[in-house]
Amino acid sequence: MNMSEPRLRTLLRQAEKTKNAGKRAAAAQLYREIVAEEPDLVDAWLGLGELSTDAAEKERAYRQALALDPENVVAQAGLAGEPLPEVAETSEPETAVSPPPPAMTQQAPAVQKKPAPLAEKEDDFILYCYRHPERDTSLRCYSCNKPICIDCANKTPVGYICPECLYNLEEKFFSATKIDYLLASVVSFILSLLAGFVVVNFGGGFFWVLIVLFVAGGVGAFVAKLTYRVIGGRRGRYIPHIVATMVIVGVVIPAFPMLIGILLGGLGALFSLLVPGIYAFVASSSAFYWMR
Repeated sequence: MNMSEPRLRTLLRQAEKTKNAGKRAAAAQLYREIVAEEPDLVDAWLGLGELSTDAAEKERAYRQALALDPENVVAQAGLAGEPLPEVAETSEPETAVSPPPPAMTQQAPAVQKKPAPLAEKEDDFILYCYRHPERDTSLRCYSCNKPICIDCANKTPVGYICPECLYNLEEKFFSATKIDYLLASVVSFILSLLAGFVVVNFGGGFFWVLIVLFVAGGVGAFVAKLTYRVIGGRRGRYIPHIVATMVIVGVVIPAFPMLIGILLGGLGALFSLLVPGIYAFVASSSAFYWMR
């Protein structure tokens, strides 16, 4: 077995410890990750063949192990459906034939037990993030059991979850259809265009700036709530972004002549863009918040 990457060696040790702890499904998943990344590891194929509950996967794993090591007795026994041979178990009876003196019997467990927990403790915490292989970590996603670093970990009440599993979990709450996206775009655009026309063409001066500043949030919330009712209360991942964009577009269109005036050299109209700018920022933020 040629395994140059420390991460693969660590994963293989971790899979063995997980199997010995009785967590067979988790250990099998670790072996699958190992063979997917490095398909030439005989030990990983043997572990997967031993733990897999799928007959086809078990046979494939043992055959792959035999292809890499034709003389492997464990793989041969696994394919034949025979009990897997036990390794390094013959030394026990010989030790029992000639029992050591009482003093040595008391010291032997102490010598054997002290190094083992230290090695296990060191191995258990040497994992590498599957999205950032250069980062070591001690965290795992509670859903897929993959190692994740602190930047990829999203904390939940039941543990840490990786970005992919979080995305798949959120998808279950998004029920909006393509028609809902179309309705949200049309309704929010019409409402935002009417509000933008009022903001640009009515009022003026400092007092009007204060009015827009305090009213814009309510206008954005109104657009969002009415759009939400039109689409039947269904949620979409990108609907808040669409509604917020339509709020901005709804004020940009009426203010377009002002932009043309500024481009033609009329810097005096620059102050007139203050009100549409304030409205676009506050109203779009409010709409996005209420649509989430």
